[in-house]
Amino acid sequence: MRKVSIDTFYIHCIINILLVLAFNACNTPSIDDFEQVEHLTVYDSIYSDKDNPFNSISAMNIVDSVLITQHVNDEYHFSLINVETGKLIRRWGKKGRGPEEYVETGSGFCIYKNQLVFLDETQKHIDYVPLRELFQPGDSLHIKKEDFPYTVNFRPRHLILLNNGYKIAPGCFKEGYFGVLDAANQIVENHFDYPFTYHGIEGIYRGTVFQTKICAHPTNNRFVVYIPRSDVFEIYQMTGQQIERVYTSPFKHIPQIGKTGNRYGIEINKNIVGLMHGTVTDELICFAYSPEKDSDFYEKGGVYNEIYCFNWNGEKVKKYVLPFPICNFCINEEYIYGVRYVGYESVIYRFKL
Repeated sequence: MRKVSIDTFYIHCIINILLVLAFNACNTPSIDDFEQVEHLTVYDSIYSDKDNPFNSISAMNIVDSVLITQHVNDEYHFSLINVETGKLIRRWGKKGRGPEEYVETGSGFCIYKNQLVFLDETQKHIDYVPLRELFQPGDSLHIKKEDFPYTVNFRPRHLILLNNGYKIAPGCFKEGYFGVLDAANQIVENHFDYPFTYHGIEGIYRGTVFQTKICAHPTNNRFVVYIPRSDVFEIYQMTGQQIERVYTSPFKHIPQIGKTGNRYGIEINKNIVGLMHGTVTDELICFAYSPEKDSDFYEKGGVYNEIYCFNWNGEKVKKYVLPFPICNFCINEEYIYGVRYVGYESVIYRFKL
């Protein structure tokens, strides 16, 4: 009987493990493979900024018949548009340091109990603006302001509120890959790490490289965390004061990183665009996604025409294919609202579901 050395035995075990991992990776379902695919053909344009130009839209949401958009490098941080009349209600949050002015408003906003909520990054405040007052232009607004912690180890870029008053934030954190604040805005320990292996990056620098994004369910305490330049998203549930991971997407692509000098960063030419804009309803989690290389995608204008929809258990529901590319979107039960740049105009369309 031939004897096998211990070293040879371990080598065979390692090879077998690697083969199993490779087989499983090849058989991981692709995020863009949907049984139900619907090509949308019914749409109309509801607004153009031709007469009142605004800059690029970085985030958007629909509340009743009012579309709220957030802007970068603009005179105003927010615009409000009545989607039924096609009229601009108001532009608000002027860039500046005066009353109702802001230097920076974070990388997103959320709607919580009929309020527009965002970060005043300069003053380190969470601002709550009543939608009823925003929707009817008039005198100064009754804005509620709360301090939020910003330390060397806790640096939120944006936050979303759960129904219990807890806040979940993307950003840069020493521990965990998202931040958690309780209803009193005290930091809550969070040890959930990225669901993939990475090396070399530690502490707050992970958030600088990976740029996680988050959306919350409108009514229950469930939220989704997704990672650009990948096909990775996770769903979490908060019960009482405990957060539980309930779903991790089967993924094939993780962000590819490299090191220049002493700094790690995303390798633009080695990454797909992956998950971009996310939006949610009571029933759906929806993403814009592109399998193209990052560098190629943005050379072509950074637009897409496919939206992937999942339920709150992570199961695939439907892929929507739009008749032309857009660059940002949100969704409700009746329509997808999308932004398209036509020449020098920003045109907002709605596509009937």
